[in-house]
Amino acid sequence: MKTELGIHLGMRLREARKLLGLTQADVAEQLGLAREVYARLERGQMLPSLTTLRAVCKVLRVPPHEALALDMAFDMAPGRRRKPLAAPEKEPAALRELRQKLEGMSRSELRLLNMIATALPHRPRGNETPREREADEDTRPAPKAGTPPPARRP
Repeated sequence: MKTELGIHLGMRLREARKLLGLTQADVAEQLGLAREVYARLERGQMLPSLTTLRAVCKVLRVPPHEALALDMAFDMAPGRRRKPLAAPEKEPAALRELRQKLEGMSRSELRLLNMIATALPHRPRGNETPREREADEDTRPAPKAGTPPPARRP
């Protein structure tokens, strides 16, 4: 069942997924869908439920009105490309890891963590203590063979 809406939605989902550097399997896993089902969405062979549409828009960071082309007319022939999406900012690996851990927490655990984070003193970026800088350097990936180690900050 390829419809103009399905084709447009699939094109937008594919563009957003590729901009984020994700595979169909990655997105399907985050949505709790089989990869084949998500692939059918991208090919425009099926339309998602409202619940699935909301979830996929959150995962791919695409506003629903844009994914559904509510801001433009369907006057373009199927298969033709519309303007590409703006590239989202790259999310640091540590932030992505933290986000994944937060998604697995209960509401009460999140409230507690929020209270702890609120109580911590706020320091603008770049004002880390020497211990924090050392910890950051310890979590960086090891340099490739033959490359000199990064210079330590004073």
